[in-house]
Amino acid sequence: MKWGLGGFAGLLLVTGCVGDSGPPQYSLVGGEKGVFSSRNAGSPISPDRIKGLDENQLTALLGTGALDRKDDPARALRYQSDACVLFVYLYRKGGTAWQAEFADAYDLHLRPLPVDQCAGSVAAQKKRVA
Repeated sequence: MKWGLGGFAGLLLVTGCVGDSGPPQYSLVGGEKGVFSSRNAGSPISPDRIKGLDENQLTALLGTGALDRKDDPARALRYQSDACVLFVYLYRKGGTAWQAEFADAYDLHLRPLPVDQCAGSVAAQKKRVA
């Protein structure tokens, strides 16, 4: 009787661990498209317009970044609006001035968005540090 009850308990234990939890809610590799919804979307700004800007020009266009990480010769600036997060990556070669080379954008759930929509939103809502 002990063996039968133990076997039954083991069966319950194994079947209780199996379930369909579905896909993860957020994934950077899931292929989900981001959702852009802003109260102040502004005008889209092309990534080509951002590329090549120095830090003063970026501040004039997008305001002050919420995060500024420097790992010479690379630098990442993070900007945020009510709809998205924009990352602008700057590089410098041989001690020259920082220049924007690349940007990417995500909605607030870390799903990719078009850079132009997000950059427009950030520029319309730009913040300055006094």
